Amino acid sequence: MAKFLIFRTDRIGDFITSQLVTNSISDVSRKNQVDIVASTYNSKYIKNFKYINNIFIFDKTKNKILDFFNLFLQIKNKNYDYLIVLDGKRRSFLSGIFINSKIKICFLKDFYPKYLIGLFYNKYIKNTETNTQYKNFQILLNYLDIKSPKLINYYKNYKFIKNKFKLQKPYVHLHLDEKWFENYYFHDFDYMNLKTESIYIFLKALIKKFKCNIVITQGVTKVKIMNEFKNKYFKNIKDPQNKIEKKTVKFIEQSSFRDLENIVNNSEILICCEGAISHVSHSLNKKTIALIQKDRVITSNFWIGHMTNIKTVFRNDIKQVTKDILKLNFF
Repeated sequence: MAKFLIFRTDRIGDFITSQLVTNSISDVSRKNQVDIVASTYNSKYIKNFKYINNIFIFDKTKNKILDFFNLFLQIKNKNYDYLIVLDGKRRSFLSGIFINSKIKICFLKDFYPKYLIGLFYNKYIKNTETNTQYKNFQILLNYLDIKSPKLINYYKNYKFIKNKFKLQKPYVHLHLDEKWFENYYFHDFDYMNLKTESIYIFLKALIKKFKCNIVITQGVTKVKIMNEFKNKYFKNIKDPQNKIEKKTVKFIEQSSFRDLENIVNNSEILICCEGAISHVSHSLNKKTIALIQKDRVITSNFWIGHMTNIKTVFRNDIKQVTKDILKLNFF
């Protein structure tokens, strides 16, 4: 048996992707122990994976110094065989220096001072965008002498929540989160100039192409245009759904990330901006159309280059995005 402590204090999508590492470690021997240092936010999600042994929350107080000592007090009497800084965070790198482990590995995008790595870590692996993230994880597994499987069922040790929505199958899942709308995401991205009318026209085009019902979901951030769209096209505000081109369009306003997993899992196709939800669809082997930024193709490929069931469309005006989706020769 080997004991692993892995730092993953960032986002949910990052954890889902890095399960190539955590799941492989667990699968190679059921006796292996996988402990995670997580953030308050992603710990609520990670705890649903049964193969994770212990979760230590890093940012309990939101005070960096107090959080460091709190983590140290949780782990000071534990001894690990492997410590892996997998999130690339400076706080994780520095915290790892003070934790007992036979072998310490830093998996970083930015190169820290050589003398710190040489003094406190046994191995530095550069998380470079010249490879896909998936390939870099394989390099890490090779160092651990763990063979990565050809196919991982990321959700085999996961407890799904009960689906609380009545959804008419088959349906296309359209995830209209804040990444679609200007002033809600990166300022230098290309946006679709979405209005209530253009969203409606977009839906009609999707129905015509896929001949399916549509389920629309949002992200955590509420967007004003989406509220206007709901008020204009849905009579029942409490349960917004409507018929368009004889197909049902259902608008789900409030859904947790775990709700979204169920909606993706029961869909025929997911249409989204590249992000955590596209990692979910890949893990569930669902067909996906993902919008990516044209001048960040290398960065997008870093995250999704390993996905085989995905088509990409450049972010653009909604008319062009619609044309590009309609031209797709889908799977």
